[in-house]
Amino acid sequence: MKFRLFVRKNVVVPTAAGWLLILALFVAFFWFTLQSIYPFLSRTKKTVSDLLVVEGWLPDNGLREAIDYYRANGYKRMIITGIPITQWTYTSPHTNMADASAETMRRMLFRDSIYTVSIPSNIYRDRTYATAVALKMRFEEWGFPSNQPFDLYSMGAHARRSYNMFRKAFPDTPIGLLVATDMSFDPETWYKTSRGFRTVFSEWISYWYTALAFFPNEAEFRQRIILGRYADEIITHRLKKDNDLANPEKSPFKAEQIPLFEGLAYYYPDISFRVSALFEIDTTGQPFRMPTTTSRLPLYRKYGRLIFNIGDTSLVLTAFQNLDYLAANPGYNKLFIPFKDYTNGEETYGGGRYLDIDIPLSDTLSLDFNYAYNPYCAYSERWSCPIPPDENSLTVYIMAGEKNFPLK
Repeated sequence: MKFRLFVRKNVVVPTAAGWLLILALFVAFFWFTLQSIYPFLSRTKKTVSDLLVVEGWLPDNGLREAIDYYRANGYKRMIITGIPITQWTYTSPHTNMADASAETMRRMLFRDSIYTVSIPSNIYRDRTYATAVALKMRFEEWGFPSNQPFDLYSMGAHARRSYNMFRKAFPDTPIGLLVATDMSFDPETWYKTSRGFRTVFSEWISYWYTALAFFPNEAEFRQRIILGRYADEIITHRLKKDNDLANPEKSPFKAEQIPLFEGLAYYYPDISFRVSALFEIDTTGQPFRMPTTTSRLPLYRKYGRLIFNIGDTSLVLTAFQNLDYLAANPGYNKLFIPFKDYTNGEETYGGGRYLDIDIPLSDTLSLDFNYAYNPYCAYSERWSCPIPPDENSLTVYIMAGEKNFPLK
């Protein structure tokens, strides 16, 4: 048998009329698709609850429609979900869209209670699903039934994808879907504008991705939300401190330092340095004068001991009460914990760092070294700062809290 790579066969090709028919069918299919995509993506689902969950990214007209629908249909509770605000973060009074939208609704004279649920700033992808998981976590905190039904209020072409994401987070929960009008383009002729085409076409692709190829790990998202909220809380505290240090009326810096100040250096928040400590009260010792970096000798007393572990190392810190400050401020309920560790003189201030805690109401407390801060002496030699006693020298690296400041 002769070896051949190709063989001649008869083929059938369309005639001119056939090509016209194929073209007509293609145009009809394309036209039908254009007409049906937006209605498919924005289709409502039957309402199932008196609890309305509103996506916080909605523009003002969407929030107004949500208020009108809430009032007209006898809802009893309003929850707004949201993602972090990533623009104008240093000037906005809100850190997330849920709180910003809730404030907008209040200014629209919505009088009922508004509950907000947001995700932290460490979540950059799959944020709609993350907000659904965050809502589920809140339901658990509030003691809602595991299958608590709710109606989701979204907008336009995004609605069907949002519904998919919430269904993945709440697989056994009845969920209704309500859709606000997207005023940025005409829904019937979305393909005639750049905004409409970009929005609908991207949501169309995203919908099929989430429906066919998105299989999230809920436990992983929960952990990211927990860690992210923790980090955001600490970062917000640090930003406030930086702004206070840049304020001439509050700053410990010299006048010539303030214009050059660009923020303090910190370790990134690390939850492993938030530890549970056993607290043992012991106020039997006599008051004493604590040494400082100058001749000043403030009056303190030992108040108690904190016993805890960092990794496998068992450690103890003594907490002190400032009696001079207490005499001038009788309601003062803070304890002072000056300490040293192996990072001093390298990444952190050589003279040690400080922590402040509320006087514990029980024999355990959470001790968080992410809030460790430098004494004012780290910023300027003109200050007088308590020197951590030898008993508060930790034999570990505390790579958390404030780092060294370049003293000039």
